[in-house]
Amino acid sequence: MSLKPPKLAGVCVVWRRNKQDIEVLVIKRGKTLSFLPGHHAFPGGSVEEEDKKCEVYGSCHEVIKGAMVGAIRETFEETGYLPIRIEKSISMKELEEVWERFHKREIDFIEVQKKFNIKLNIDECFFSGPWITPPGLSQRFETYFFFIEWKPEYYVIESEKNKEVDLIEWDTPQNILYRWHRQEISLSTPVAFILEQIEAFSFPEAYQYLKKIPWTDNGYSYFHPRAGIHIFPLPAPPHTFFKNVNSVVVGKKEMMIIDPGEGEEGSVKEMIYWLEHFIKLGSKYIGVCITHEHPDHAKSMEFISKYFGIPKYASLESAKRGRIPIDKTIENEQQFLLSDRDFPWIVNTISTPGHVKGHLCYYETTTQTLIAGDMISSEGPVLIDPDEEGSMSEYMDSLKKLNRLKIDLLIPGHGIPWFYLPGNIIIDKLIQHRKQREEKILQNINKGITTFEELLLKSYDDIPQERIILARQQLKAHLFDLKQRGLINREIFY
Repeated sequence: MSLKPPKLAGVCVVWRRNKQDIEVLVIKRGKTLSFLPGHHAFPGGSVEEEDKKCEVYGSCHEVIKGAMVGAIRETFEETGYLPIRIEKSISMKELEEVWERFHKREIDFIEVQKKFNIKLNIDECFFSGPWITPPGLSQRFETYFFFIEWKPEYYVIESEKNKEVDLIEWDTPQNILYRWHRQEISLSTPVAFILEQIEAFSFPEAYQYLKKIPWTDNGYSYFHPRAGIHIFPLPAPPHTFFKNVNSVVVGKKEMMIIDPGEGEEGSVKEMIYWLEHFIKLGSKYIGVCITHEHPDHAKSMEFISKYFGIPKYASLESAKRGRIPIDKTIENEQQFLLSDRDFPWIVNTISTPGHVKGHLCYYETTTQTLIAGDMISSEGPVLIDPDEEGSMSEYMDSLKKLNRLKIDLLIPGHGIPWFYLPGNIIIDKLIQHRKQREEKILQNINKGITTFEELLLKSYDDIPQERIILARQQLKAHLFDLKQRGLINREIFY
């Protein structure tokens, strides 16, 4: 995990009116870049020290002024577009000569500002931010987005693509988001969020909805890693040993809520704000579903159902246990069709017993996203407890079933998802880990260990002491499985 503080960055959201449509200027980042390679984005980048020396009028923090300069400089450098007024009359030839020198790093942007008498006023520009890159990535940024309407009197140099930019184009937010859903392009959460506000509200109404963002001050209300996939990292109860439980909202015009969490007051309030915001964007909810009925995943299901007036879904096994009231049951391989224009989101349910009977996973086919519930965690193995209907043999069979899917994004029940690692790689590693643990248990048995406590200490000597209580149940699950397969005589350990 990266411990470095985020770098200051600025991005320009340059937009124009084309008849009845709003278009935005976007680039495709070079495939060789270390940060978000190949992504479609707005032009911008890191703020340089020289940017902070440029003169910027207006009442605003110096940090934001520096980010504004960096955003305009990077936009000019990457695309040839200079989205600001030039007070001095200049020829295109003169501008091209300066741009060439600027591109070669022979002059700084402050010299460009002085040469063309460029007046920068932060009060004339709406901005949104800071968006702070989540911990865990090799590079992190504190990014401000500056919204500038492109005007006919602004200058543009028809530049060829450079090593940082593979494509420069104007397109509508609606079409960009549609291409994202079809997996033709990649977007980051901030870019997708901004495009969705512009698509729904246009300008200037969109500005009021861009003031509050889901990432700020190292807090993350939700992630939006794929089209129609929103992940709410809600706090998990302390007794679970996990930091968070992932609630997921799928779709656009029609949405379904999966695993709404255990109902911690502050996080529920924040989640409700964004769920209501999706309605303002034009969405409606068809229901709230759970992977299984454990309270950390399902306790707030009743509240969410009543708040939005939507039905509650769970597996037949979960409904039979009667721990939570259910309106409709879900069968294995049931399909939810979430309509949106001519390309809907399609969610298939998958029966995955192992953690508990009746556990379900949800697979969104168009984005190849797996919502895994307590089949998988990025914060350590999930508990397979034979005293609570857990079965190691069923769990391993369920993992193998899931691994037959093509998984682009895997969302675990707990912990930050692996945003840039194919899900099948994660499942392969998890299967291998469980097999290695099983082999370690068998090796210790073959060495002559005959008591459960000694086998526990020897087989789980690589885990934190506070998790040994969970390891005890994991060992029991392994022993039941090994006995069932005829590999051991389990009774000797009790």
